[in-house]
Amino acid sequence: MTRTHRILAAAALATLPLAAAAPASAAPVVNKVVVIGIDGTLYSEIQAANAPNLGRLAAEGTLARTSIAPHTTMSCVSWATALTGVWDTKHGIKDNDSTCNPTPFAQYPTVFTQLERARPSLSTMSLGTWDKIGMIARTGSPAADRVSVTQLDPSGAGVCETTADSNAAAQVVSAVTEDGPDLTFTHLDQVDIVGHTLRGIWPQAYRDAIGRVDGLVGKITRAVDERAATHTDERWTILVTTDHGHKPSGGHGGQSAYETASFVIARGPGFASGAQNNGYTLADVTPTVLDLLDVAAPGNLDGRSMLLGGSGDPAATAPNTPAVDSGITGSSSGSAQALMVNNPLCIVGSGSAGGSYGD
Repeated sequence: MTRTHRILAAAALATLPLAAAAPASAAPVVNKVVVIGIDGTLYSEIQAANAPNLGRLAAEGTLARTSIAPHTTMSCVSWATALTGVWDTKHGIKDNDSTCNPTPFAQYPTVFTQLERARPSLSTMSLGTWDKIGMIARTGSPAADRVSVTQLDPSGAGVCETTADSNAAAQVVSAVTEDGPDLTFTHLDQVDIVGHTLRGIWPQAYRDAIGRVDGLVGKITRAVDERAATHTDERWTILVTTDHGHKPSGGHGGQSAYETASFVIARGPGFASGAQNNGYTLADVTPTVLDLLDVAAPGNLDGRSMLLGGSGDPAATAPNTPAVDSGITGSSSGSAQALMVNNPLCIVGSGSAGGSYGD
């Protein structure tokens, strides 16, 4: 069609009666994201635990099983990577202590700051267990709209991770149900704590912790799905990841396959069901959130949106981390169980009332 024809066609359309105009369009679709960080969790042990909610998320979405080597396998280091999109070689955090501070986030702002700067109307929340996550979320200007740390009670006393995780998950469920934040990040800690304290002498305790957290993941997922069903203009994506694994004897910080093992689950409209793409990495979490919420990613990020395939090799071999089924040190499971039950800060069953989110 020539330019003259286009002008004549436009003039003809302009003469049509108003009644012939197209009906008003429906409310625009908006993306919402929940990121669930489960500290120190091996996917091989998720499989061994037969965790129904994490298993169903993987079946309904895309799974990545990757190694983060040679990245430092410490929690602050890895959560900083997940929340900025750069590896430790850039942000410079090397431990959970002296280098785990606000300084690196001036050069590499968190996902909360990037979203708030680009789209101030977005609602962003960090509702998690560990105080270091709270520090990261409060860093930068502007910071996350809401930051909650459940590891400490109002008096400042410590709370057992099982209770703290349950409280964090309850806050996420409430926020999703009542507010529908654009980004909600949560961090659940008990699997890592059991990895350090009991995995080496009582491997089943580590698996049991995964089962309790799986119940909390189910509650969060159920809240997301129920909200999506009643708010048809919202498209919800759930991302699940971990910061590192654990040695069979417990602990991390090194470069063994068990310590560097990580995974990502991405369930949402942009991700194929039942697929595996090992190109998704921990560093891809922030670029993916930015992509979903229509904010351009800075050019200095190491990660890449998972909607574009991620930053890793999709055909990479999954970490070789067979599930551990026997004690390492020879200590009895009874004494290990008593150690946990007798801790006055711990209510072992507090995170276990979950079930499958499809029930």
